[in-house]
Amino acid sequence: MRKSIIILLVIAAIVVLLSPGIIGRIAEESVESNLQWAADENQGIVVTAERFDRGWFSSEGRHRIGIQDPAMQGALAILAGREPDDGDASLVIDTRIDHGLIPVASVGRAEGSLAPGLGRGVSTLFIEFTDGQTVPVPGTIYSTIGLNGALSANYIVEPGNLEADGSTANWGNTNIELSTDQKSESFVVDGVIESLVVSDAGDTLRLGKTAFSGVQRPSHFGISLGDFEIDAESVAIEENGIETYRLGPVAMSGTSDVDGQRVNGDFRMSLDALTIPGYGDSGFDVAVRFTGLDGASLGRMVRTLDEAGDDASPQELQLLLQDDLEKLAAAGFDLHVDQFDFDIPQGPVSARMRFTMEESGAGDFDLSSVLMKLDAEADLSVAEGFVDHAMAMNPDAGAIVSMGYLRKNGDVYEMRAEYAKGLLTINGAPMPIPMGGQPSPEF
Repeated sequence: MRKSIIILLVIAAIVVLLSPGIIGRIAEESVESNLQWAADENQGIVVTAERFDRGWFSSEGRHRIGIQDPAMQGALAILAGREPDDGDASLVIDTRIDHGLIPVASVGRAEGSLAPGLGRGVSTLFIEFTDGQTVPVPGTIYSTIGLNGALSANYIVEPGNLEADGSTANWGNTNIELSTDQKSESFVVDGVIESLVVSDAGDTLRLGKTAFSGVQRPSHFGISLGDFEIDAESVAIEENGIETYRLGPVAMSGTSDVDGQRVNGDFRMSLDALTIPGYGDSGFDVAVRFTGLDGASLGRMVRTLDEAGDDASPQELQLLLQDDLEKLAAAGFDLHVDQFDFDIPQGPVSARMRFTMEESGAGDFDLSSVLMKLDAEADLSVAEGFVDHAMAMNPDAGAIVSMGYLRKNGDVYEMRAEYAKGLLTINGAPMPIPMGGQPSPEF
């Protein structure tokens, strides 16, 4: 019995004393591969390992994240109190990793633990510009490298504030957990920001407690798919000290997945206290789902939008996306608007819609042929009070009722629209649509 205990103690000593050097090398490779995989899945980001000093029980490294996206560059510059186009900025991460199957070196620091793994790290961040200016980023990242090489991190920010060149930012407790695993090709995030207030040039953004979570996985179409959820207690904007806009709570969620060469997904959003000029405060709920979108066309469209940037005009985007939009339509899909509801003081407005596009096959795109394969329907219900208010604000709105597009049913106005094989009917009345050379549909 005593001999067995001694053998166990020797094995434990080997694990504690000899494993750190071996695990240090494995941990280095795990950090590198996870960071590079995350960069590969996020266009506009370049990760560079500037140094990695491997020790026996601990190692230190520095990684530079080059930001190529103009919007993100501008955000980093504003955070540093500079003009949005005032020099390129990089995000620099300094990390200390305590390694070993049992990382004894981590016990003496915050968030340290003896839980088995390849290592535990502590990272601090700062922004660096090409002219040498550096600006520290609030908070600390505590990370863990699991035995399977998966990297999990916890970004913790204590309440604080930042002021630079007339711009100020105040924030509450922030806790963001994320993990990446290149083997399972997944990225998971779950976080809470207690509060955030940003002021610049007399304008102020106030964000109430916000929770968010999501799972992303890459697809063979060059885009990431998965789930996300965002819940914010409130969002408000002030101009020169006067609140001009407020809404909340705000809830958004979505999911997407791959089915062969097709992409399916759904999106939901709920807004309370949304102010609509001329109508007052309202609530808004929407639920949209789609099935069978051509994944290759969708992937190219997403990448085109990313490359076009925020400065592209609608006309430019139309030209850039036209080919893939045509291929998307020709491939066929189903789109359902299951909920599109406004709840305003004048009464509720509700709409439901469905669009089914049959596959038209490869070849030259012909709009008339595609429209002949479209099958769609829509139901609209509008409160009488809303219609009366709309006609009071714009008498021409009454033409919608007089032409029969809206029919009164009790205290609401309703519309039922159907479209199939080039024929549109509204409340049962047929309205043929010219198809540019296509034969008129038979009634």
